[in-house]
Amino acid sequence: MTHKPIPIGTRKSALAIAQTVQVQEALERMNPGKEFPLLKMSTTGDNYQSQPLSSIGTTAVFTRELENSLEKKECDLLVHSLKDVPTQVKPGFVLAAMLKREEPNDVMVMRSGEFKALKDFGPEDVVGTSSVRRASQIRRLCPGVQVKDVRGNINTRLAKLDAADSPYTCLLLAAAGLLRLNFDDRITATLPPSIMLHAVGQGSIGVECRSDDLETLALVKPLDHLPTRLRCEAERSVMRVLEGGCSVPIGVWTEFVESTASSEVGSSEGSESSQTENVGTLRLKALVASLDGSEIVEGEAQADVNGSIEAAVELGKVVAAQMLAKGADKILAKVVRDRSTTLASTGTGEETKIKGWEV
Repeated sequence: MTHKPIPIGTRKSALAIAQTVQVQEALERMNPGKEFPLLKMSTTGDNYQSQPLSSIGTTAVFTRELENSLEKKECDLLVHSLKDVPTQVKPGFVLAAMLKREEPNDVMVMRSGEFKALKDFGPEDVVGTSSVRRASQIRRLCPGVQVKDVRGNINTRLAKLDAADSPYTCLLLAAAGLLRLNFDDRITATLPPSIMLHAVGQGSIGVECRSDDLETLALVKPLDHLPTRLRCEAERSVMRVLEGGCSVPIGVWTEFVESTASSEVGSSEGSESSQTENVGTLRLKALVASLDGSEIVEGEAQADVNGSIEAAVELGKVVAAQMLAKGADKILAKVVRDRSTTLASTGTGEETKIKGWEV
């Protein structure tokens, strides 16, 4: 019997393809005889590599074109870095699976053989990052340090760091991307949550489908990893309430902690583990920071979610409410205002100077 191919939409970058192949191979293992060809596309975020993401001014820079293709039924599912997916999923679509999370932390990357502790960074040091979240936190941690934008895929960024005329002391990157592309030997130091909170959903792969495509939803469901989904739903809930996106400085940290109410769940295909995992008591920390790192608002809470997605979402709302009571909305409004009022046009449609950034 011949099966109709089930195309998977993905961005063209090496990391996006590596993540999509992970999903593709899992689906092929579970569904012998079915074909899951890749449909590779470029997105707005891919097409504007010469300017910071914060200057593009949208929360769907890496997903819009993919979702257009899904809507037209050119493909039947999409594979995303979950941190790129807006917290308000487009009507008619659903995040059908969140695969087991890779290491969510950020890392510091230096040239081979070099090392300098962050506590020793000063005005002579240049940190490369494309993230306003990382930039704001590193400015808070290392007052006076220079922060310069560095866009491009991971290979491109590493090449910019390694160049003989490189201005960068180090790059700040997501550990997950380096690990998935086998660049773990380039990690100089992992930044724990006591130093830097990671992006919402960082390290997780999200699979998006049409909400009425019951056949594809059934195929994808076994990939969903409940502990990851609970953590990421709580994180996304914070961002949803604060109305943020990947271009604003919101950081989070989630973990399951032991308690008398802890529950356990067996693994799924997406977890690639036979061990049971704690889905009982979930702890969530979050922060919002100004672009220069001088203002910061934090929130923290934990709840006995016991495997409930609704309870995880509610935990996110509780932490967001804490932060709003402390003025998080005022910081975010200032971030958006500064971003939109300090752009100097070059006449090419791109920006050369953004407050807090040198491009």
